[in-house]
Amino acid sequence: MVLKVLLLLISISFFLLAGFVTGGKGEIWLFVTKFFALFISLLSLTVFFIKSQRFQEFLEERMVKKIIVILFSIGSILFLVMGFLLHGEDGEYVAETALDSISYFIQAKIFSTGHINFPSHELKEFFSTGYFINDGKYFSKYFLGWPLILSIGMILEVPWIINPLFGLLTLIIIYFIGREIYDRNTGLFGAVLLLFSFNFYILTPTYMSEPSSLFFSSLFFYLMVRTLKEPKILTLLLAGLSLGITFLIRPVSALAISLPIIIYLFFSFIKNKKPLLPFIVIVLTFLPALFVFFMYNYFQTGSIFLNPMQYYNPSDTIGFGLRSMDIFLKERFYTPLDGLKNMSINLTILNWESVLFLFIFLSFTLINKKNKWDILLFATLFTIIFLHMFYFVRSIRYYYPAFFALFLLAARGINLSEISFAKIFPKRPIKNLNHFFLLFIVVANIFIIISPKRVLQRYELYEQLRDPFTLVKKNNLSNSVVFLKTVPERYNNISYYVQNPLDFTGDVLFVKDLKEENIKLMEYYPEKEFYIYEFDRKSKLGKLTRLK
Repeated sequence: MVLKVLLLLISISFFLLAGFVTGGKGEIWLFVTKFFALFISLLSLTVFFIKSQRFQEFLEERMVKKIIVILFSIGSILFLVMGFLLHGEDGEYVAETALDSISYFIQAKIFSTGHINFPSHELKEFFSTGYFINDGKYFSKYFLGWPLILSIGMILEVPWIINPLFGLLTLIIIYFIGREIYDRNTGLFGAVLLLFSFNFYILTPTYMSEPSSLFFSSLFFYLMVRTLKEPKILTLLLAGLSLGITFLIRPVSALAISLPIIIYLFFSFIKNKKPLLPFIVIVLTFLPALFVFFMYNYFQTGSIFLNPMQYYNPSDTIGFGLRSMDIFLKERFYTPLDGLKNMSINLTILNWESVLFLFIFLSFTLINKKNKWDILLFATLFTIIFLHMFYFVRSIRYYYPAFFALFLLAARGINLSEISFAKIFPKRPIKNLNHFFLLFIVVANIFIIISPKRVLQRYELYEQLRDPFTLVKKNNLSNSVVFLKTVPERYNNISYYVQNPLDFTGDVLFVKDLKEENIKLMEYYPEKEFYIYEFDRKSKLGKLTRLK
């Protein structure tokens, strides 16, 4: 009894320690402290769980399913509310922490008008939007898939809801994949893990392309599973279509997701001497997307083989050599050693920002008997990790389209944990250990990794990023031009805020402050009033000053 109480106190103490440790100088050591504090908390609580028959009985299946239903309901409402709070109040401008989102958003506005680009302004140097080509034609550097989908939300005047809906639909698809290849429990656990992961929380309420990419890649994998079990024309057509959409959103991700299961399909049909018609149907259904991809390249850049991303910045590409994130940044040499370093850091972060203690649960999957679905999921995950080793930017969000594989494998490992622990403690009866692990991860993610404090801080950050647009509305400005001198964005990246009506005839225009050159724009719009917007980083307040 004394030992149980001691274990419980140790677990609670280290859990609270992980919660109270906050950021600041020496961020990496604080991260390591939080991680190991949670690990000791989990370890202590696991021993307590194994020794406590009453605790094991409390976490029986019926009780855990009730908890999961409650969590799903709260989580689903949370992401819809967050999407609205961050973006739903103002559909004209977008405030985001990433330039990618702003570029996608404006391109979606262009698509919603029935165009693929707009003519640049005659004084285009004042209208430089980040990650946008502006050389006579004005259009995003990104692939057309996601902004084309987002444009539907623009037309319906609810663009903010598209990604949260994709996120929630992805949870359903992951459940169906898990149920199809394993069992209901694994599908349900995989969906719960994703719903309360840090990456899902960060990406779902944004205008980034990852949520849509994950949805269509998950849908493609599910349809391929159905095809392998029982090929049907409709399933094959939908599989090819979903792969095509994934390709139009993120081509490299589509390649990584499709390669393992397409190769398996091809050789399994050959091995069993079945006709290759299903394979051919999928390829033929995918080809229209490839045609659209090449035609979009041609009309935007003049060459079917030159996509807008390489047109915008030839140094932002896959492979080793001189690389740069943007045209105004200095190139640096990217080597295979850099690629291995990026990959190792990404894999480490996966244990924190995706599934807490991911590698522990993956090891449970690895040490137990594996079936073909385990191997296919591992192959899918390996392929996307390996391919992105050749991309010089370090971020685990590039693995996001394969997260269905990651979370299902983690869920599989959690459900195999009882078998693994039974080998270690053969004489002690253990039940519902999988329920315990799942609930620990969910609680830790909610209160430590995501945390209510970080949720509030994120909302406050977005409020701050909206400041130039908010001030214009508060001051009821009309028929005006606002020169952006300093802005809330941390690097003072003015291009975040150069957002205007596509024909540049709007009531209020936001432009770059080019100092002495500003007179050119003032002469171009003699009928308008002119203001300077400045943001003070100490007070975190912005101000508008009218120019005489």
